[in-house]
Amino acid sequence: MVKLRPAARKLYLLWIWACTPLIFFPDTIFAVSLRGSLTRPFIFPAPHYRVLPSLPGGQLLEIPGERKVYGYYAKASKKLVVFFHGNGEVMGSLEDIASHMLKNGFSTLLAEYPGYGYAAEYPPSEENLYTDAELLVRHVQRQFHHRAADTVLLGFSLGTGVAVELAARGAGQALLLFAPFTSMAELAAIHYTPLARLMVVDRFDNASKAKHITFPVMIVHGSHDSIVPVQHGRTLAQLFPQAKLIELAGAEHNDLFGHLGEQHWREILDFCRTFRLVKSK
Repeated sequence: MVKLRPAARKLYLLWIWACTPLIFFPDTIFAVSLRGSLTRPFIFPAPHYRVLPSLPGGQLLEIPGERKVYGYYAKASKKLVVFFHGNGEVMGSLEDIASHMLKNGFSTLLAEYPGYGYAAEYPPSEENLYTDAELLVRHVQRQFHHRAADTVLLGFSLGTGVAVELAARGAGQALLLFAPFTSMAELAAIHYTPLARLMVVDRFDNASKAKHITFPVMIVHGSHDSIVPVQHGRTLAQLFPQAKLIELAGAEHNDLFGHLGEQHWREILDFCRTFRLVKSK
């Protein structure tokens, strides 16, 4: 997730002020449409490029649907790890993490969002991300013989919202969340103004879904994250019925993966293999 420059923050606050009437009449068709047009550029700041991963045996997938859905798949075993990237990235941005998983025996699937990379022609929205992600995951599970019971849903930042929703829909049986947020509305309130909660259309409400996800969840969060404060990870760790939080000392948002040490990776890989959470000593 990218952090806005001061000038962009000021512009956003002006928009909030100008659109205050929408807050009091939020559910009209016009209001929802306008709220989306004002907030989506900040929630989905898609980069203007695409990256094709290069993993051994990997292939680009194009799946017909309401929109053409893209992903990248590499097979290693029946265990499948699905990767959902952050809001300032594309599917290829998580290639290094996917490569590490592949080398350790996991099949990997990297998802592209509508509005991003290969799917840049399509409009991004919360529902569009959910719909396309589920279509992609179900297709790969069916086509390449992976069960939901053998699937780990991995999300980073914005991608944690997609991973949590697909978990709620039964597309996997383990969640691995890096820098997750309680909801997009709460993040907007932190970075802008409390009124921004009411302007956000794409809410990605992880907190409200957490209690319904009863299988194991591992959360990794940086102690110095200035984009998604670590308190979000701590809160979610309390809300999921089975969850473990790993706090990485000194880690920010965009350098989170770089703070993973050998012991962290051993724990993550063991979790992905067994779907068991080991309590810290």
